[in-house]
Amino acid sequence: MWVTLDFEASGLSLTSYPIEVGYVLPSGDSNSFLIDPSTASGHWHHWDKEAETQIHGISRDRLVSEGASVLAVCQHLNQTLAPFDHVLCDSQWDLFWMGRLYKACYMRPSFTLMEINQWLKKHSELNRRDFSREMKALGPAPHRAEEDALQIRRALESLLK
Repeated sequence: MWVTLDFEASGLSLTSYPIEVGYVLPSGDSNSFLIDPSTASGHWHHWDKEAETQIHGISRDRLVSEGASVLAVCQHLNQTLAPFDHVLCDSQWDLFWMGRLYKACYMRPSFTLMEINQWLKKHSELNRRDFSREMKALGPAPHRAEEDALQIRRALESLLK
């Protein structure tokens, strides 16, 4: 039983941070949270305007007004994802952003996030190329965390049938 998880971020740099997280459970239930950067300890100030306008479409003002606190997001993820052996993401960036998220509220995740390529190597004879082919067949990613996690799940399900 595996979960897929995806992050959207303020940009693609070492100073970027997560702004949205979404996941899809084995049951098909899914959820996502905008993350309020003002609730993070540390310096979550980097903002890539191009990422906002051309990728995810989420403004920093929206995050502050509608986002959940970093602590609330981490607590929810820990409670919801702890029972699952495999929580999968499709990018090393997701591992980076999860680390940044939990560090911002001095918590540790109760689950292990693993990049899909590593999981495929351990659990099948498939590889990243096979997964990428399935993702491409589904069309462009929506670049919203819950929808991307759903697309990742669909690609894996198709690949593993």
